[in-house]
Amino acid sequence: MLRGSKQLKVGLRVHDLDRSCALYLKLGFKQIPHPDQPTLRYLTYGHTWLILSGLYTHGYHNAGREQAAKTGPVGSGFVLAIPTDDLDGVYRLWKEEGLPVTLEPEDVFWARIFYGLDPDGYEIMFEQHYEELRPLPMQAAT
Repeated sequence: MLRGSKQLKVGLRVHDLDRSCALYLKLGFKQIPHPDQPTLRYLTYGHTWLILSGLYTHGYHNAGREQAAKTGPVGSGFVLAIPTDDLDGVYRLWKEEGLPVTLEPEDVFWARIFYGLDPDGYEIMFEQHYEELRPLPMQAAT
């Protein structure tokens, strides 16, 4: 099996490869260096790959998709969910980077979450699962 052939891979077209790459590295992603591909940045988070490609410098396979990517709103309906063990720290980082928060931190049934937009407008949900915040409640004996 080829290295990386069975992992889920997500690709995002971005305006500034270096800025986006630096932000995702601050969030805990790891970079796989590929100096032979200057219009791409390969990042991993666990077993998932995030491939950043230059919006204007990396080739497209379809002219219609290229036009849509360059002129339309990016990623409408797409949400990248990133788990964290420090939601408050990620929230502070987001604010320090001057990035928009679209949903302030709140508790939902499985985690504490917030939503924000990355530098290119892709929506990201950060989630800190409750077992990382406090011990799980004991179940009643049956």
